[in-house]
Amino acid sequence: MLYGLLGMAIGVLMPSQSAINNRLRSAVASPWVMATISFLVGTLCLAVLTWASVGTLGFDNNHLTAQPGWLWIGGLVGVVGMTTTVLLLPIIGALYSTALNLTAQVITTMTIDHFGLFGVAIYTASPWRLVGAAIVLSAALLAVVGGRRRPQLQRSSPSPIWYLIGLGVGICFGVQVAVNGQLTSVLGSAIHAGFISFLVGTAALLCLLVITRPSLRITVPASKSSNPWWMWLGGLLGALYVTGVAFLSPLIGSAATVIVTQTGIIAGSLAVDHFGLLSAPRKPVQPLQVIGLVLMVGGVIIMNAPELFA
Repeated sequence: MLYGLLGMAIGVLMPSQSAINNRLRSAVASPWVMATISFLVGTLCLAVLTWASVGTLGFDNNHLTAQPGWLWIGGLVGVVGMTTTVLLLPIIGALYSTALNLTAQVITTMTIDHFGLFGVAIYTASPWRLVGAAIVLSAALLAVVGGRRRPQLQRSSPSPIWYLIGLGVGICFGVQVAVNGQLTSVLGSAIHAGFISFLVGTAALLCLLVITRPSLRITVPASKSSNPWWMWLGGLLGALYVTGVAFLSPLIGSAATVIVTQTGIIAGSLAVDHFGLLSAPRKPVQPLQVIGLVLMVGGVIIMNAPELFA
């Protein structure tokens, strides 16, 4: 259960990263510039930590020949999921995007764990795990829906393909959890694995900038007098999240990792909205959201009941 609490604590920080990155986004020309800056900051921080803890930023050349090629794509898959989300939000709205993402992540990681895909340790989809995961997923959707109205989209009826793409985003993030967990097992360090993941993601985003060629100007939004220093720190929280997930995944399984971190993310989101943290607009928490969060914690306990009460 200690690992579960750690996962929730990591997840709680992620909405703060979103608020920080949103502030950075208002000061730069495009979401791709924002994402690249965030990834660069995370990569530099993880490079320092990797050098301090491991003594090198590289790895044994045997890893390239002896390990499968997919071991190194965690950062790339994460960037694909992130950039697709940016494109998807204006089309289907944040509510549907979040719901589809959550659903696909849970189903994907449960499948990966049950069949031992990507070389992960097998965690059989026992009745306890299935019931707990179903409760967490349902409660998460309740918490998300409870505070949002049905989105008013610019397009009256988006093509069903966009909803399938929304599920694909969740699959990407679920695969990233499993792949980075395996990379941690190979390298023997979650920090080193996080650095490799961020490095690959940063390289992909730099290529995207070369292709799209957005403006690189940094401005002060009209409604603000200056840009805050903390708008550059989103990459720090992103690095902590990726490293924490890479650490937890080999220990408790990909599905449990996703579920406990998502529980923390929902809790952190409610806190950011309710108190208007980091310049986010205040949105008082609704009773349905609190009920959903409590049920999510209950679902996590049910998932781990055999170990807790053995």
